[in-house]
Amino acid sequence: MNIDELKKKLESFNPGLYSHCISTMKEAEKLAFHYGVDEEKAKIAGLLHDCGKRMTKGQDNLTHSKTGAELAEEVFDVHDKEILNAIMYHTTGRENMTMLEKIIFIADKIEPRRKYDGVEELRKKAYTDIDAAVIMSLENTIEYVKKRNLKLDNDSLKTLKFLKEVK
Repeated sequence: MNIDELKKKLESFNPGLYSHCISTMKEAEKLAFHYGVDEEKAKIAGLLHDCGKRMTKGQDNLTHSKTGAELAEEVFDVHDKEILNAIMYHTTGRENMTMLEKIIFIADKIEPRRKYDGVEELRKKAYTDIDAAVIMSLENTIEYVKKRNLKLDNDSLKTLKFLKEVK
């Protein structure tokens, strides 16, 4: 399936998130170009990163990424493991993330429609040191979750620890 077909299918599959997904796709493409990563893979992963949200509505915000990777394969006919992993880990990250995984993780957080304290600094950091940007984003998320007494995801903590150790 080419990117235009994927866009049409995604728009009908989940119209409420379509604009965010398009914006994330464009940001992912720019980051991929900047870091010398396959831009087509970045576009596909960026476009489909939230395709699982419709199926997981009302569940925790972490479930949609794993469901999204499954849907990308089963519904959108994507079989590239790099793309599927980038979708699967775009919310929590993981140890030894690939550059494509880091790009999708950050593109989702900094796409132009995002408005929150610190996003401008994160946008700049994403283009100078993507590892530092992932660390900053994870630290912000962990702080947000703790302040609201929400359940903290262990994968996010492992990712943060790993990145800080290798940095």
